[in-house]
This record gives sequence, structure tokens and C-alpha cells, in this order.
Amino acid sequence: MSMSEIFEVLQKLDSELYYYIDEFGIYIYLLLFLIVFGKTGFVILSFLPGDSLLFASGAIAAVGELNLVLLFPLLFVATSLADSNNFLLGRVFKKIPADKNYLKRMISQSSIEKASDFLNEYEKVAITFSRFIPLMRTMIPFIAGFTDHSYINFVRYNVLGALIWTLIWLGTGFGLGNIPWVEENLLFTLALITVIMFIPSIYGFLAHFHKKNIAITKNSES
Repeated sequence: MSMSEIFEVLQKLDSELYYYIDEFGIYIYLLLFLIVFGKTGFVILSFLPGDSLLFASGAIAAVGELNLVLLFPLLFVATSLADSNNFLLGRVFKKIPADKNYLKRMISQSSIEKASDFLNEYEKVAITFSRFIPLMRTMIPFIAGFTDHSYINFVRYNVLGALIWTLIWLGTGFGLGNIPWVEENLLFTLALITVIMFIPSIYGFLAHFHKKNIAITKNSES
């Protein structure tokens, strides 16, 4: 299998999961683990399916083609370990000398300090819910490691976020998987669920920031 064919398989896995279950057999579980791990474990693999893959896996588990009892811990562990891996990569890049570190040449010291301040101030929300927003799900763990954020605090909120993310996407897929229309219109359902899931995540960020701004305004007035 050529590299282009491998990329095609990875990008279409969520919408053509039925086919690949027959193709890979029991090894489909290993493939799902590796894809979920790769998506947030390495910034350059952010193009891989994530939310949609969990939803499709849950929907297919609902009709008995996959085992939900095996899927849940497998994908929960995959996404938890992936973010820790991304965090540690950030730590590694931080230690590379500036003259050899392409990332350090691209990002100013003031930007790094602002990112560190952002994580310290919005730590719980940023780490827990960033995985629900594209790009942020891969950048927040990396930046946390790069800015020497507390690993213990990161792991605490990362595991909580991984649990919520896996429960929502896998559970929603499993709950809707027995509906014939969902099975026949999987791509449209994935797109619709994605939009719906973004709303509470974005609202949570905005509400948290708004509350902080009000507190800052009150302190400045007093």
C-alpha cells in the first residue's frame, strides 16, 4: 500500500468504517487506537478524524459490529495518552537550542509568555474543553508543555476532558446508531453533530472569559 493510499484510508475511516471492519477484522481496534492517539498526540496529524470517528464507532457498536465495552476504555486511554505525549513534545522542543529550534524562531518570546499567562488563567476550561475545538485540541497540550505549565495540573484536567469527550461522542453515536436514518445518512449526521457539539464548548469559553472580564472591571473600578 502506497503512502497516498494510507492517507486516503485514514481520512475516510470514519465514513467508511463498516468496510474497514471487514477489511481489518479484530485489528480495527488497534487502528482506531492509533488514529485517536495520533490526532492529538502529534500536531502534524491533526487532519486525522477524531470526533466523527468516535461517533461512527459508537453508531456501529449500537448494531453489534463493534464492542462498546472494549471501545470506551480503549479510546479514552488513547486520547488521554495522546495529549500527554503532545505535552511532552512541547517540553522537548523547549529544550532545543534557539539557533536549531525552528519553532522558537517562528514564535516570539512575548507570544510564548502570553500563551503561558492564558493557560495559567484559564487552565481548567482551556485544558478540559480544548479538545472540542479544532486546532486548539492539538495546540493547547503542546503549548502547555512548551511554556512549562504544571504537568500534574495538566494531567488532571486532561483526563477529565478526555472522559467527557469520549463519553459524549461515543455515547451519542451509540444512542443514535439504531436509528435507520442515521445509519443511511452518516456523513450528514456527523456534520450536524459536530456543529451542535461546538456550541456548548464555545459558549463555555466565552462565558468564562466574560466572567473574568467583569471581575477585572470591578477590581479596576474599586
